[in-house]
Amino acid sequence: MEESQENGQNCADKGLSSLISVRICYLNIVRPFVESLLDSNMHNDGPSYSPNWVYDSPIHSDVEAKLRRLLVEAGNADTILGIQVCAYKDGQVIIDTAAGVMGVDDPRPVQLDTLFPVFSVTKGITAGMIHWLADKGKLKLDENVANIWPEFGTNGKDQIKVHHILNHTSGLHNALADMTKNDPMLFCDWDKCIKHIATVAPETEPGREQLYHYLAYGWLCGGIIEHASGKKLQDILEEAFVLPLNLEGEFYIGIPHGVESRLAFLTLDKDGFNMFSALTATSEFKSAVPSSFMPSMLESLISSSNTLIVRRAILPASNGHFSARALARYYAALVDGGVVPPRHSSSLPPLGSHPQIPITDSQTTNSKSNLYNGIPETDDTRDAIDTKIFSNPISKIHDAFLGNGDYKDLILPNGRFGLGFRRINTTDGSMIGFGHAGLGGSTGYCDINNRFSIAVTINKLTFGPLISEIIQFVCSELDLPVPEDYAASWEFLKKPVIN
Repeated sequence: MEESQENGQNCADKGLSSLISVRICYLNIVRPFVESLLDSNMHNDGPSYSPNWVYDSPIHSDVEAKLRRLLVEAGNADTILGIQVCAYKDGQVIIDTAAGVMGVDDPRPVQLDTLFPVFSVTKGITAGMIHWLADKGKLKLDENVANIWPEFGTNGKDQIKVHHILNHTSGLHNALADMTKNDPMLFCDWDKCIKHIATVAPETEPGREQLYHYLAYGWLCGGIIEHASGKKLQDILEEAFVLPLNLEGEFYIGIPHGVESRLAFLTLDKDGFNMFSALTATSEFKSAVPSSFMPSMLESLISSSNTLIVRRAILPASNGHFSARALARYYAALVDGGVVPPRHSSSLPPLGSHPQIPITDSQTTNSKSNLYNGIPETDDTRDAIDTKIFSNPISKIHDAFLGNGDYKDLILPNGRFGLGFRRINTTDGSMIGFGHAGLGGSTGYCDINNRFSIAVTINKLTFGPLISEIIQFVCSELDLPVPEDYAASWEFLKKPVIN
């Protein structure tokens, strides 16, 4: 007994990191937090009294200057905690703004390279990977999934096609819900979830009914991506989008070790929570979540989403960690049919300046390629990357995303979704583009006719009008059509401004 206690004391004295031979410099981890606590009082004084509340980056346009004043006003009204907004017009950056703080208990300022959890915004990137593989001839959108993924063709799933999954009509909308009920953290085990989802049975006939695949979408698409390519999902993400679009360090589905200091932390807007509770009674909401979902689960969802075990999990339906400038650049490329936009603005730190997979103390510099070890690419190596990420004509690519033209028979008529993307319509029913929003407000979309893309990332989850007000303001300033989903009133603009 005494020997056991002595060994326990030795463990405590040495520390867990020493026992498992991990070298960690704790001063480097603690330093930014201590500096912020010592030097910053912006969280207590409010945006109007803090010159640092809006990140000091170049102003690209008149609309950006006006938007920053708008964000300060929203911050004074306590509508915003932390936010990034980025927009492209005609292939050029016109807005690239960050404001607020990293979290309720983290007063460090949000910067342009801060990583925000964006929930279902991730689905738009996952869908893009499937379309990228289709463009490369690795799969067909009207192909049976079982042809690509043989283990999938069991329990009545042999007639499910790739387009059924992209269009949320496969009948597998609740797949794995029961499996994770008793062990919620099981969904962090990628291999187990991929193996198990191949064995489940659909609840409805494929193509019959569009029911939002809130979480199963990620494993379904992920299994298709990995089996069609013969590569890991994250390798395809890097090959298809991260490298050619110069998004290194700001475009993740499941974060690597080494980026923790750039993570925004989520919190729930209390007023928004009340609105969310009211939404649960609507038919549209009920079709988008499992029948067992209760509003009270939202708080535990946010709490778990802030943990590193969840942030590091591969969840292609909901676990994207992006900066707004990386997300807006992604949609700026898609709106042009895959043409890579000119280099992002000169804002610091430059987009793409972080290694995609940072080196930690336990890794050696000669164990990975340049992509992983943080060695900067030269202009020569960057020029070797294709300047167009899709080979098909732009009209065919957009038709595939939206379910138009040759692809109109692959979607459910009059549904909300095309093939993986939310169809963006105006209030008069005109279709203008595609994108995907996430739980609590973060969003990204593009307007095809106007060559416009925008991304907004937030860490104070709200179901109020904030995002609508921001997008409606930007569209109004640029004389662009406002998407139906964001055609809301500007309530906080009516409140007095604190000077």
